[in-house]
Amino acid sequence: MKDHTECIQIQYDPNIISFDALLDIMFAEHRGYLNKPYSIQYRSGIWYQTEEQEKCARGKIDEIRQATSREVFTHVAPLGEFYMAEEYHQKYMEKAKTRSVWF
Repeated sequence: MKDHTECIQIQYDPNIISFDALLDIMFAEHRGYLNKPYSIQYRSGIWYQTEEQEKCARGKIDEIRQATSREVFTHVAPLGEFYMAEEYHQKYMEKAKTRSVWF
């Protein structure tokens, strides 16, 4: 398959953590946005559900561009249909605690 992007879907309570705070965590922990993707499968992306989320995502990208003077290679688009991965991919890191995982 060459027409998909591997991603995660996050369910959160905005009364506990904001979308903006989730973006801060994403950009702090994930550096893929700094390199042009070699395929859509491994691109950095944010799929939003509301106009407010889109505005927040694009604003965060602009902040990073201004702070670093670098291009940000993060795809931003409305959320379409989300397909769950195969069962053996579900909760991968939780399952991986019992074996070695190399990144």
